[in-house]
Amino acid sequence: MKNYKKYIFDLDYTLLIPDWSKEDDYFKKYISLEQQQEFFKQKQSILNKYELEFPRYDLKTLSNFFKDYGFDVSEEVINGWMIHNSVNIIDEVPDGVIDLLEYLKEHNKEIVILTSWFSKTQIPRLKRAGIYDYIDYVIAGDVAMKPDLESFKLAIGTTNKEDCIMIGDSIKSDKIGAENAGIDSYIIDKNHSMRDLLQMIIENKEKIKKL
Repeated sequence: MKNYKKYIFDLDYTLLIPDWSKEDDYFKKYISLEQQQEFFKQKQSILNKYELEFPRYDLKTLSNFFKDYGFDVSEEVINGWMIHNSVNIIDEVPDGVIDLLEYLKEHNKEIVILTSWFSKTQIPRLKRAGIYDYIDYVIAGDVAMKPDLESFKLAIGTTNKEDCIMIGDSIKSDKIGAENAGIDSYIIDKNHSMRDLLQMIIENKEKIKKL
């Protein structure tokens, strides 16, 4: 593995494993009983379609998009949704994440979060999980969404592309997005963990020392 200077991390299912089970408790207060079953059935697919059509998340645009599918979800309700999730979503920090972040900071690496969801939810979750202080900055979906090239440009910033690597769990959003931006990637899956990534970085460091 190369000696990268900037590590760009996806958030959900990479740095944090979320339990979304409390999310629907919020919507039960604002979606009519007659519509709830259909809303919960379609909600994720509507969000997936939104991400294909728009470059970033916006309260008004998302509200109108829900209305196009027959669901009256106001900007105020969406904003409350973000706040609810920032407090109530329970996250698990996968094995190796803290050790990896600590190692990177000890070796003066820059750490960036590139997430496609609203910062109002994501930043409080990072803080509650105890990993926000390791992060140099966050690019969230209300600024730009993966795999849109603009989001990667913002994450890369002035760093040389060959010095950047994207770490995530999605082939489409993280791997292909990174390829389109001209940077390397490491995909978390059943055969590649955060602990494995840390070991690869340490072994590379030891090889450099011996040269």
